[in-house]
Amino acid sequence: MLSYETLAVTAAEADAYATLRAWTNWTGEESAKTAALRRGQDYIAGLYNSRWNIEFDNETAPQVVIYAIIEAARRELAAPGSLMPDVVGTERVLREKVGDLEVQYADAKEPDDARPRLPIIDGLLAGLIRDAGNVTTCFLARA
Repeated sequence: MLSYETLAVTAAEADAYATLRAWTNWTGEESAKTAALRRGQDYIAGLYNSRWNIEFDNETAPQVVIYAIIEAARRELAAPGSLMPDVVGTERVLREKVGDLEVQYADAKEPDDARPRLPIIDGLLAGLIRDAGNVTTCFLARA
C-alpha cells in the first residue's frame, strides 16, 4: 500500500518523467512539486489502496504506480486540491420540472463520485487493481 506519510517518488524522478513527455506545465519550485506529488500520492492511495492485486510498499511500488502518482501530481501542480474536492451533499441535489411533475435527486451515488477520474491513471493501473465493486457472482440452479 502507498503511504500517506512517505513519498514513493522524488521531484527529480517526476522531472525526468515530465521531460520525456515534453510537459510545459511541470514547472516551479521543488517544494511546490513535492507538495503536488504528496497530494497526487494521497489521491492514488485513497482511490486504490484497498484494491491492489499485489502487495507493495513505497520502496517496491511498481513503476506504473510511480507514473500514476506523477500524472496525478501534474494536475495538482496546475490546480491544487482539484483531485480531492470538498463535497457538500446539498449542492449535489438536482431538480427537474416538466409541467406539473417535479423530481429531486442527488447527481451521484457516492461521495467518491465527485472525485475526478483520470483515464490515463486508470489505464496505467488497470492490471494492478481489482474492480471497485469487488462483487462475486454466483449462479443458482433450480433442482
